[in-house]
Amino acid sequence: MVDILHRFHLTDLKPADTPLAASATLTLHDGSPATDATRFRQVIEALQYLVYTRPDIAYSVNKLSRFMHAPSAHHWQCLKRLLHYVSGTLSHGLSICRTRGGLSLSAFADSDWAGNLDDRSSTSDYLVYLGSFLVSWRSQKQRTVARSNIEAEYRSIAHATAELELECIQNLLLELHHPLPSSPTLYSDNLGAYFSSNLVFHSRMKHLALDYHFVRQLVQAGRLHVSYIPTAHQLADTLTKPLPTMRFLLLRSKLGVVDTNTVLRGRNRDTT
Repeated sequence: MVDILHRFHLTDLKPADTPLAASATLTLHDGSPATDATRFRQVIEALQYLVYTRPDIAYSVNKLSRFMHAPSAHHWQCLKRLLHYVSGTLSHGLSICRTRGGLSLSAFADSDWAGNLDDRSSTSDYLVYLGSFLVSWRSQKQRTVARSNIEAEYRSIAHATAELELECIQNLLLELHHPLPSSPTLYSDNLGAYFSSNLVFHSRMKHLALDYHFVRQLVQAGRLHVSYIPTAHQLADTLTKPLPTMRFLLLRSKLGVVDTNTVLRGRNRDTT
């Protein structure tokens, strides 16, 4: 990342508090002139690797990546703001340390219904925690247009459930002889999440039958718990949309993204 900043003479950037302004509006045809697409793609590609250890920029990188084929001057300005944020947080990363007691697996799923102004598609995201530490995350544009907020939310729930149930997390724990003491819990701030534990099939959910039955079957088998949380406690908001500074900084700390220099200095003092 430092090499990219040097290559494009962006080393003296003033740090920004958030990756994107809360009022940022990104569309394919925004009326501003075209910019250097090669330069834009080179920066985005470097940032895509950084996302593997920086969930706080996952949404911004995902959003800006949608304009790699035809970036405008406005897209470049938004990308520069993201670089302002990254340059001020180069020492930040995920903090993971030893924890006492049993481990639990939980996830937060959310969506931004029809948030893409070009085609009215939605953005799905989820966070997966092992104990209190973030171990998996994703922010992705949904492939088809959701006709309702519940549909968009339920797709996010299904994706998060697949990550909890079908991917390598639980299998890896079993191989390490650390099975989970209880079934994973999935949190959503949409009341439609409760449909997954309701034995009555709702007719207005028929267009979601596949996701519905996939999640409900796991709930009925006791292999998954789905729980409602207020929007104020939805940690996945940071992967769904741009946020005001105070809200973003609060959620960033909940993700476990901290200044690693400060953490290391604290560890050194403890050791001494």
